[in-house]
Amino acid sequence: MLNIYNTYIINILDIFILAIVFYRIVLIIKGTMAIQIIVGILFILGFTIIAEYVLHLKALSWLLNRLWGTTVVILAVIFQMEIRSLLAWVGGRLWGFKAKVKDSYITEIVEAVENLSMSMSGGLVAIENEIGLKNFTETGISLNADISKELLVSIFKNKSAPLHDGAVIIFNNKISAACCLFPLNRDTGVKILGTRHRAALGLSEVTDAVILVVSEETGQISVAYKGKLNCNISSAELREIISTNGEALRSK
Repeated sequence: MLNIYNTYIINILDIFILAIVFYRIVLIIKGTMAIQIIVGILFILGFTIIAEYVLHLKALSWLLNRLWGTTVVILAVIFQMEIRSLLAWVGGRLWGFKAKVKDSYITEIVEAVENLSMSMSGGLVAIENEIGLKNFTETGISLNADISKELLVSIFKNKSAPLHDGAVIIFNNKISAACCLFPLNRDTGVKILGTRHRAALGLSEVTDAVILVVSEETGQISVAYKGKLNCNISSAELREIISTNGEALRSK
């Protein structure tokens, strides 16, 4: 048995673990600027090989080799967002708590979003999943209130209200906080969608929260999840997305 393990099983296990790691890395960097950075790194690597072994450019080869000596630090700085997302995913799998919103509260959320959409009132609501949002909750006003259509509508519809600006965070079947600040997505192409959409995308890039957005200009309902913005969401789709913690979006 020991020979079988050392000869076959350990190699299969090694390949399986590497496949999972690379698969998660690809999912995290897919559609981000990291793809272009990796292409650039591969280009510099190829140029280094040509300069040293083909053209024999000693000075340039020396300089490029010194650059590769600091690769770990450079990659850690460039891919800090992606590394953080990967570690958060691993931590969520080991110690995560997948909160599920009660059906009665899902109805309250959907009806509130429908109301905001019909009245062309902007809204931004994040529903916490496995990765905690405490650091973002602390940027706002703590409420710890029961979820209700009336409360959600009053927060966003009354533009003179102190809690109007920012986002609402829902956790463990409670409105945990309001007036919260989220990191903005850095993709300049998203600016045309407005600050709420960029904030929703920004949070979805670093957490697995389901973020609901109502456009103040068009009334359109969108959902940001795991770095992707899904626009023109219907009420039925919204209910399914919330009830499945965003997993329903995988098929879209």
